[in-house]
Amino acid sequence: MDWMHDIAGLRTHRSVWGPSRALLVLAACLGFGALTGAARGAEKEVDFKKEIQPIFKASCVKCHSLNNPRKQAASGLRLDDKTAALVGGKAGNDIVPGKADDSLLYKLLKGPVSEGGDDIDAMPKPMRGQKWKPLPPKQVELIKQWLDQGAKWPD
Repeated sequence: MDWMHDIAGLRTHRSVWGPSRALLVLAACLGFGALTGAARGAEKEVDFKKEIQPIFKASCVKCHSLNNPRKQAASGLRLDDKTAALVGGKAGNDIVPGKADDSLLYKLLKGPVSEGGDDIDAMPKPMRGQKWKPLPPKQVELIKQWLDQGAKWPD
């Protein structure tokens, strides 16, 4: 039973700490660790205007808006307008609020996708003659969180 007295490397005295108290302390510590881990795992709400919109502006709206030489959004998806973005482009499932894994936007940020018999290039699309350069993983994760949290896009 000496192992019960060596919890966390601290040797306890039998007269103060019996086996049941040592187990109780261990259980309390493990419970506290689980609670703090759960608190750390809880995601803060993603702020569209401060966190997502700047990513869209820097990496997406050059092609996914009407403000380009062709005067049409790539694949019909506009990411410069809330209503148009939530309607989606040709695929229709570009943004699925609450379901990042079902959202084509998120899938394409991770790499190329085959959808409905079509092969779709990863996003953001590289400049001609260059290799695909994905968004930084933190930005992709932020977009995933935003989608999973309901793709809230204030007016």
